[in-house]
Amino acid sequence: MSRRERQRRRRRRRGSPVKRALGLSAVLAVFAVALGAFGVAGWVFNVAQSAPDISQLTARDPGQPSEVFASDGTPLGYIWSPDLHSDVPGSAIPERLKEATIAIEDRRFYQHGALDYQGILRAAIKDAFGGGNSLQGASTLTMQLVDNLYLPPQLSVVHNLKYKIIQAKLAQQLEKLHNKSWILTSYLNDVPYGTLGGQTAYGVQAASEMFFNKPVWRLNLAQAALLAGMPQAPSDYNPFVDADAARDRRQEVLQAMVQAHYITQDQADAASRQRLQVQRSSAYTARKEPYVFDYVQQALEQQLCPQTPNNCPRVSEGGLKIYTTIDLRKQQEARAAILSHEGG
Repeated sequence: MSRRERQRRRRRRRGSPVKRALGLSAVLAVFAVALGAFGVAGWVFNVAQSAPDISQLTARDPGQPSEVFASDGTPLGYIWSPDLHSDVPGSAIPERLKEATIAIEDRRFYQHGALDYQGILRAAIKDAFGGGNSLQGASTLTMQLVDNLYLPPQLSVVHNLKYKIIQAKLAQQLEKLHNKSWILTSYLNDVPYGTLGGQTAYGVQAASEMFFNKPVWRLNLAQAALLAGMPQAPSDYNPFVDADAARDRRQEVLQAMVQAHYITQDQADAASRQRLQVQRSSAYTARKEPYVFDYVQQALEQQLCPQTPNNCPRVSEGGLKIYTTIDLRKQQEARAAILSHEGG
């Protein structure tokens, strides 16, 4: 073999300088990616470790309006409160409302744990191509409940990646403490459904009274679908503000229920043909014996909040049951006597 041939073979074995440079660049790139991945993984781990233990957290109390009664136990009305809330047991919530909520909010609720990894992947892809700066969707009902009840306010203000990691960690802890039934009932008793007349309905019972003037256990399929669609955007889907948007959202929920095999297409079509069936309620605003009622409220506010009687959450949101000495029969007799005297 000639000397020239041996040199050509050595050059082929070593490769060209360009190829060697490209190979080195590829190795460095892989190393950099691996190093970056380890760094990200370490950051995620540290953030997750910084999450508080949910068993050491106190669930936020949404409060309940206080109610005033006559001497015989007859309700006189509720003291005005900006937040309306009334817990009901899971057995009082219609199955259709539970199904509608799961279908539109978290279809794989019973299949996944606290986290829905398929949903997280879809959200990550959507954010990557949509240019978002925070994860879109991917929040399970458990994660939403954590946000509503347990997540420290200073974290829940900004829904960034750090918030999502801590939210996910707390959600995993919560599902170790409670079953799916408890989580669903707690969510339905806490989530905000919308605002009317300056009062916001938290939970399905207050929302059912506010929008349909009936207790939650009397809702039909069409009403349940309308209600289930509201938490995602309560202002946008408020039927008293935008009936068309509310109707479209109800249709979206009904189709989600069909896709989840909770109802048939015929049932969805029948429900979608119904009116919205909303009816303003005076359940939380009507008062009997308003003069006496106002006197009782003012006396309580002075007693419980002497420094700030005009801003007394202990009265408006304390869930008090206030029994008075007012005799409704004698009040009626007194009014009749006054009217009779004035007429004479």
